[in-house]
Amino acid sequence: MIDCAKCGWLGELAFSAGAQTARLLWQLIAEALGLTRRTRWWDDSIMGTAPSANTRKEKMMADCGRPTIAEIDLGALRANYRALRRVASHGALMVVVKADAYGHGAAAVAHALEAEGCRHFGIATIDEARELRRSGLEARIFLQAGFFAAQAREIVEMGITPFVFDISVIPALQEAAASAGRARFPIHLKIDTGATRLGVMPALLPDAIAALKSSPNLVLEGVCTLLANASDPESPVTDRQIEVFRGALDALCAAGLKPTILHVANSAALVLRPDSHFTIARPGLALYGLPPVAAVRDRVELRPVMTLKTRLMQLKRVPAGSGVGYGHTFVTARESVIGVLPVGYADGYRRGLQHGGEVLIRGARAPVVGAVSMDLTTINLTDVAGAAVGDEVVLWGTDQDGAAISVNDVARLAQTISYEMLCTVGKRVPRVYRN
Repeated sequence: MIDCAKCGWLGELAFSAGAQTARLLWQLIAEALGLTRRTRWWDDSIMGTAPSANTRKEKMMADCGRPTIAEIDLGALRANYRALRRVASHGALMVVVKADAYGHGAAAVAHALEAEGCRHFGIATIDEARELRRSGLEARIFLQAGFFAAQAREIVEMGITPFVFDISVIPALQEAAASAGRARFPIHLKIDTGATRLGVMPALLPDAIAALKSSPNLVLEGVCTLLANASDPESPVTDRQIEVFRGALDALCAAGLKPTILHVANSAALVLRPDSHFTIARPGLALYGLPPVAAVRDRVELRPVMTLKTRLMQLKRVPAGSGVGYGHTFVTARESVIGVLPVGYADGYRRGLQHGGEVLIRGARAPVVGAVSMDLTTINLTDVAGAAVGDEVVLWGTDQDGAAISVNDVARLAQTISYEMLCTVGKRVPRVYRN
């Protein structure tokens, strides 16, 4: 197995075929993906035998030039996918890989799950769809977060399936499909059942039906909606939304439109609301091993996929009364050992974590002290025996001994949500794939 954190792509070569063949194959792949020589993985030093996990990690860190990485466990990802499929009454999932797969690397995640049998992937922007197609993904891609009429031609040309959220974009899609000679180009109609975001209001459904019937090159393959409060299994809001959704389906069927793909459930609803399953579900956060609410964790076993880690860059012993970092927001009360980490808010480690944040080092928890700056974070190592420069430091995720800090807990300290923590891990943090 060969991985490239720079492009987020994962590939496998048959080393037994010989170093020359493997080198040629990988070079062709890399050139197709636009990689530079700096990110090459066909070096003579590793060809001939598959590199070990440690060799790959050391090689990747040397190439990337920084010790701060997001380690992505594709074994955990696959396990989560299988667990969620077992929960789904229909067994079908449209996995959400928008926002670079919540910071995990969309291309690598999509290829790993395509190999598991997933055939439906949801993204937010056309650029995200383009990235997946360039990576060689052949499965279906669904554009979930809207588009402008001027983008209809590219949507048709790329063969991605849009969620139609407004009647005004239907003529543009029809014209684009007709110009491209596409008969029965599939679209999904998004109904606003109560979230008051993108979607056709139920009162405008007759107009949407008329527009669809006037579009011979389009076919209404699917219908969907967004649940506003799925994390509460007893929510009357969800009850009402599902009721409105069923009413919209009845109206569409009465008009002679027969959508076959019906989807409502997100991660929480997939686990907590069986009445929302319909024919396919759209899990996001749970796929990456994080329960949206505690009730989800209690019902399905999920494994966190991302571990954000770095290495201790400097140690210094300072006297009592020493101010640490910008503004001296922390002052040592006794002689202390302060460690400096090469990670900061530019990498996605939030400034708010200076108040109560902790990291894992040598199996122990060490508090974050002083202001988290753009590139550096300081920690108090006074009570951590044996800490040394180069030690691995886990910011969230699991360390080598199985100790863990949940990104959900980190997010609460930063006064945000785990979605935001994952999505804002910076581009300068390499993604390193294992399993």
